[in-house]
Amino acid sequence: MSQSDPLPLTIVVLTLNEERHLPGCLESVHGLGRQLLVVDSGSTDRTVEIARAAGAEIVTRRFVDFPSQRNAALALAREPWVLFVDADERVSPELAREIRVALATVDDSVAGFWIPTQNWMWGKWIRGGGWWPDEHLRLLRVGRAHYRPEIAVHEVVELNGTARRLSAPLIHLNYDSRREFVQKQLRYARLAARALSAQGRRPRRRTFFGQPLREFWRRLVALRGYRDGLDGLFLAGVMAVATLVTWVLVAREWRLRAARQRRSAIELAKPATLDVSVVIVSYRSRDYLPDCLDAVRASLETSNLRGEVIVVDNASPDGSAALVREHYPWVQLITNTENRGFAAAVNQGLRVAQGRVLVVLNPDTRPVGDALGQLVRFLHQRPTVGAVGPRLRYPDGRTQPSRRRFPTLLTGFLESTLVQDYWRDNCILRRYYLADRSDDEPQDVDWLVGACLAIRREALATVGLFDERFFLYAEEVEWFWRLRRAGWRVSYLPHVEVIHVEGASSEPESAFRQIAFDTAKVQLYRLLYGPLAAELLRAFLLLTYVVRLGRESAKWLIGHKRTLRWRRMVRDWCALRSFLRPQVVRRLAQEN
Repeated sequence: MSQSDPLPLTIVVLTLNEERHLPGCLESVHGLGRQLLVVDSGSTDRTVEIARAAGAEIVTRRFVDFPSQRNAALALAREPWVLFVDADERVSPELAREIRVALATVDDSVAGFWIPTQNWMWGKWIRGGGWWPDEHLRLLRVGRAHYRPEIAVHEVVELNGTARRLSAPLIHLNYDSRREFVQKQLRYARLAARALSAQGRRPRRRTFFGQPLREFWRRLVALRGYRDGLDGLFLAGVMAVATLVTWVLVAREWRLRAARQRRSAIELAKPATLDVSVVIVSYRSRDYLPDCLDAVRASLETSNLRGEVIVVDNASPDGSAALVREHYPWVQLITNTENRGFAAAVNQGLRVAQGRVLVVLNPDTRPVGDALGQLVRFLHQRPTVGAVGPRLRYPDGRTQPSRRRFPTLLTGFLESTLVQDYWRDNCILRRYYLADRSDDEPQDVDWLVGACLAIRREALATVGLFDERFFLYAEEVEWFWRLRRAGWRVSYLPHVEVIHVEGASSEPESAFRQIAFDTAKVQLYRLLYGPLAAELLRAFLLLTYVVRLGRESAKWLIGHKRTLRWRRMVRDWCALRSFLRPQVVRRLAQEN
């Protein structure tokens, strides 16, 4: 075989939004193997375009973890050998020559080759702390190599045969900045926590101190990270913190697992025989339902979709159920004898829905034109997207903010609190509201406001129904949290529009709305960040009620808009007395 002929080798590159690194990677492996395979996890940048221009075969596969992606690539390889190269790695000419010699002289007993990795961080070759030679089994014989599925980070290969070592390194342009390193280690911590939880590992109290300390010592001293000076100290410290975060997430996963066991499992009673099911939860919505149902029917007809509409009425006292029964016989109506809350009512509709796509829609919304059809078609065309939402507009045409990142620990202390009243423009809330990205461009987000959501049936089956412990508010945030953790994408489409009359079922100044919103926030933080964070947030919110009560009382005493001030005083006093307990929310709902 000529030194320039392609080898009997499949080169595999796993990608997700790698347009910056991918060209250099593909150039370094050009002509080395007979098959170039890019396994993409749903990139939204030019990654797929770049790979296609380089002559690569492209397979789109939803990302669950690295072992499953690599095992899937092994199954797709047509050549007897596979070389795994990450997008930010480069095959040097020396390594390419050594691979040619190795494959030309290898015997049948060899099933893989260890390749050293030369890690470059912020322009510096890191030699200590385990970063060099940092060997990995990357050159594998197809049919005799398999990645262990239970190890999600720093994957482990099982070989049916022996392994040899190559000496020329794989160049890894690892991190451009220290910030990028920290962010990636935290992502790895989440994957490692998921793997440890799947193995049934549970931390003890001493784990949170002993494991980070052991990792710091190992990196800095045992693996001689001190040779890299302050960089070695920084890397060892970050790895120790990442270890701590890993075990904190494992502990949280155990709490979430207990919560999932309490939550009713998904039970889709009927098979998927329709294109779409629209589920609408109604409570005191008589004034809005006619426009909503008429718009939904028009949108389904415009889209030529085979669909159904399910209205779940939460014991509305305004005759909403009677209106639907009398004037909309084509609607499947489910009536409750009491207000069960939004999450529980949505689940009732989802359980009987027959659509391949399930749309959760507020009764105070109106899909514009072919909105439902566009959402359904988008999901059909993108198998890695679990849920998609439109642009929401107020009735006057203004765009209603509906895109969000997941809340950080600090977000709960700022968003919709007394602090935001006086400090609106801050980096924490700008990040939360995605202020750094235009709402005029399609994009992937963490979660979307639940006024209109199109959900893939498979995604719902993967993560389960809404958590019924949430009576009103925050149920969609927790559900999207599970969805994103399961590897599904969430997309926002600004060219699809839905009119939304926000807060139609409750008055802005009502005590019930305030109590329900903040109670749900405390519940959410308990699930996401643990009981300590939740109780600190509860105490902070109760303190803000005291401050606001004093502020409104002072304004009432001096005669400033006394009717408004009195209403707010009652709201804050009721919220303070509720102590933000879920049972109070349910009792108030029945009283209202």
